[in-house]
Amino acid sequence: MADLGVLDPRIYETGNPWFGSLPLAEFDRLRDEAPCYWQPLSDEPAFIDGAWIVTRHADILAMLRDSERFSASSGTSVRKLDPTVVDRGGKPTMVSMDGAEHHRNRTVTSRMFSPKAVRAFEAHFRAIAVRIIERALDMGRIDFIFDLARYMPLDAISDMIGIPPEDREQVLAWTDMTSVPLDPHYTPSWEEFMAALNGLWDYGVTLADRRQREPDDGIMTAIAQGRRDGRLSDDEVSGYMLQLAAAGNETTRNAIAFGLLALLQRPDQMALLRSYGTMPEAAIDEILRWTSPAIHTCRRAAVDLEIHGQTIRAGETIAMMIASANYDPRAFDRPDQFDLTRTRNEHVTFGIATHICLGMHVARTELKVIFEELLRRAPTIVLEGEVAFVRDNLIHGIKKMPLTISREPRRAGA
Repeated sequence: MADLGVLDPRIYETGNPWFGSLPLAEFDRLRDEAPCYWQPLSDEPAFIDGAWIVTRHADILAMLRDSERFSASSGTSVRKLDPTVVDRGGKPTMVSMDGAEHHRNRTVTSRMFSPKAVRAFEAHFRAIAVRIIERALDMGRIDFIFDLARYMPLDAISDMIGIPPEDREQVLAWTDMTSVPLDPHYTPSWEEFMAALNGLWDYGVTLADRRQREPDDGIMTAIAQGRRDGRLSDDEVSGYMLQLAAAGNETTRNAIAFGLLALLQRPDQMALLRSYGTMPEAAIDEILRWTSPAIHTCRRAAVDLEIHGQTIRAGETIAMMIASANYDPRAFDRPDQFDLTRTRNEHVTFGIATHICLGMHVARTELKVIFEELLRRAPTIVLEGEVAFVRDNLIHGIKKMPLTISREPRRAGA
């Protein structure tokens, strides 16, 4: 790869573990010296030709709010093949829609993601957390990602969608390959990426067919109803499946993993959280800010405009560095410190306005129950080796995190 700046996936794999492998020094420099600049990407065949990089919190907030001038139709990333955009090899997906089209798709399921609807799932999510934590405790030595973190969001979103238990491992495998295609650990080849993508798309339609015949209370039944009454096409059902699987698995899994890593690196914060006996909202928000599960997202300029003296032409792509915005000292006091008591925390992890994350209440509830149950049941949690980070510029993730966990307190000097 040539110089791709902060869109180089390698820097998110090899950075400082103390900061979750994020290039915070480079984000600082860009916010101060080049808050909007053109980044050529044409030397990397997997990416579009280039994008405007925007790094400040206030600028990104303004763009997310202004859907008239900043269109979501650019897709979710700078990858040339974007599964959420039809003219870039994808299927129509809510995250890459504007206006009435976006509203039509979102309202098919939005009531099922309301705070009230998600609260009804809390006890069920807690039971999932208890089951997977007790299984991990029986093992003792685990890889936190493979043996624990991936199952909380997988089982939670699968139960909400209505995915049968026998299909879940396959859906997870497809999701990993399609979400992190730049990391050969997950996606060894282009052929396997395309097979996984088509597998997810086809599965969405197949499951909608099944839920039309055998309706339940799940999200896919609502999607099947939306297709039956003409609000969704088959391709939009496929797009829904991709979005639900990716957002429901990858981002929450990584928020859980990075949250625990930050706590293990900072015993004072771990002790503070244990002393609470519960998971305060402030702690959830700090984990979400610190993690920044989506490193960037994109918008397309709908008109010619100017940002920090740079002229952006209509049709050009803007890559908003969400991870940089979440560490902007103009918006956060001491942003490079992980502080569970932080009170001013307007992170943009879930976005804002019309495109605010549909599943944000699900993610928050999962974080609450998994940390409450893990810290309650495992007085001993110890890192047992190096943490390996995901090689990607979209998904901020951990792929390996060896731990020892135990129901017994660790003896002094052990």
